[in-house]
Amino acid sequence: MPDVSYRKARVEDFPVILTLMRSSFDVVLRDHGFLDSSPFASSRMPAVPQQGFPWFEMGLKEDGEGFWVAEVEGKVAGITLSWVRGSLWYLAHLFVSQEHQGLNIGQNLMEIAMKHHKGPAITNRALVTFAYNPVSISLYARYGIYPREPLYWMEGPSQHVKTDISNTKLRSEKVVDFEKSRGVLSRLDELNLGYAREKNHEFLQSLPTVRCHLFSSGDNPVGYAYVWQNGRVGPLATISHETFRDVLKAAFKLAAAEGAPNVGIAATGSNEQLMQVALDQKMRILDNYLFMSSKPFPNFSNYVLYPTGAML
Repeated sequence: MPDVSYRKARVEDFPVILTLMRSSFDVVLRDHGFLDSSPFASSRMPAVPQQGFPWFEMGLKEDGEGFWVAEVEGKVAGITLSWVRGSLWYLAHLFVSQEHQGLNIGQNLMEIAMKHHKGPAITNRALVTFAYNPVSISLYARYGIYPREPLYWMEGPSQHVKTDISNTKLRSEKVVDFEKSRGVLSRLDELNLGYAREKNHEFLQSLPTVRCHLFSSGDNPVGYAYVWQNGRVGPLATISHETFRDVLKAAFKLAAAEGAPNVGIAATGSNEQLMQVALDQKMRILDNYLFMSSKPFPNFSNYVLYPTGAML
């Protein structure tokens, strides 16, 4: 059996890490019949991200203690990246290459990741994984992280997006000054998730491919939504269930206006309003995932996850 070593990730690892993640995705998608439909298959992703590796750079800067690689004979065989915000620990990535399965790398990386914390004690742990990967689901469950929400990736043609919004007082504006919106974003996250994630918002608003929109009714902020140039929506949060539908519809309208052929969203199965609105826009399910956590989150009925499940 070959020797496996573990070390913290480095900047020079980023291209190899991306390749490993994409090839691992493709293996699972192919094995379960989703390779032709999932928008996250490597054939539908840009070969090299034009913006470089800002997500990995943030992980290294803000959560270096949670960013590790496994090596076999000098070759990267697995990676893990977790982040911590307050008392929330989130496992964004854990992948092991196909050729290095059976060496206990996944469990060892999980052990390393579980030790990642800073500041207060961790009170909740969460992640998103493939709904059809029982090996991973069982691994996470052994660490007290249990299935909570079915998560469906849905897409539909931009031309089918409906523009009717019942709350005619709802208005939106692009966030141009993060410092001015920091407090509102934090309050909405705390209301829905129980945690403020200012670093995550700061990161998202630094990207050229996404815009954050704040929604208000009269003078009162009622929600936010991130809209991507490729037509994807999320994260999104609202102050109440009554405002969720209109904020979601408005976000779809903004996404369709980006010019991408499709709009897309990660829909939690228990959020009936989200599912109803998505289906009303002629969207269909292309892939399915599973949100897992050690404790339930306060209110997923007013919240939409970041599209890829990294819960930014």
